[in-house]
Amino acid sequence: MPAVSRSRQASVASWFDTEPGLSLRELERQRLVPVLATRPVTPWLWIAPTPAWTGDPLLPGRGITLHRQTHGYSGDARCALPLPLPSESVNAVVLQHVTARDAEALIAECERVLMPGGRLWLSTLNPFSPFRRQWRRHGLVVRTPQRLRHSLERAGLSCEELTWLGPMWHNRSPDRSSLAPLRAACLFTAEKRTLALPGPTPLPVRRWHGTVAT
Repeated sequence: MPAVSRSRQASVASWFDTEPGLSLRELERQRLVPVLATRPVTPWLWIAPTPAWTGDPLLPGRGITLHRQTHGYSGDARCALPLPLPSESVNAVVLQHVTARDAEALIAECERVLMPGGRLWLSTLNPFSPFRRQWRRHGLVVRTPQRLRHSLERAGLSCEELTWLGPMWHNRSPDRSSLAPLRAACLFTAEKRTLALPGPTPLPVRRWHGTVAT
C-alpha cells in the first residue's frame, strides 16, 4: 500500500513538468511577473507545484520561492505549514495550482503572512475545460473555481478579478470570449481586506447659560 501512495504522489508532481504542464505554467509566469513588478519592494512569496523556475532571476524585487514536496515545501526554505514567516510580512503572494488536499490550510496561511492591502494571485486547473484530458489520469484533485473563490473569501481575501488562461484542448483555442470559461486554467486576483479605523469621537458641545460681564 505505501508503494501505491508514493507512485500517486510522483504522478501528481510530474504532470506539472510535462510539456503541457510547463507550457501552462509559462503562460502564468509571463502574466504574473509584470504584475508582481508593480508591487513595492517589500518581499513576496511564490509557491509553485514543482521546482521549475524556483529562484528565477527574472523575478523582480526580493522574495521567497517555494515548491511542494510530498511532505511540506522546499526551495529557499524547507518547511511545512504553518509557514516560517511572521504575520503580515509579505506584500504579494503567488499560489500556483492549489490542490484540494491543501487548499484551506494554505490559503489561510497566505492570508496570515500577507500585509493588509497586499495582493494574492492564485492559479488553478479548470476541471470544466476539455484540457482536463491532459491531466485527469495523473491523480490530480482539483477544486472548482467557485469553491476556491469561497475559500478565498472565507479566509478574509476579497476577490477582485478572475482571468481564464491557456488553451482549451492542446495548443489551439478559438478566439472567442464567450468560450473563455473553457480554457485550461483560471487565475484569481484577491486582496487582503483592511479594517477601517474608527474616526475620532467628537467632543460633546456644552451650552453656557451664564451672563457676560461688561
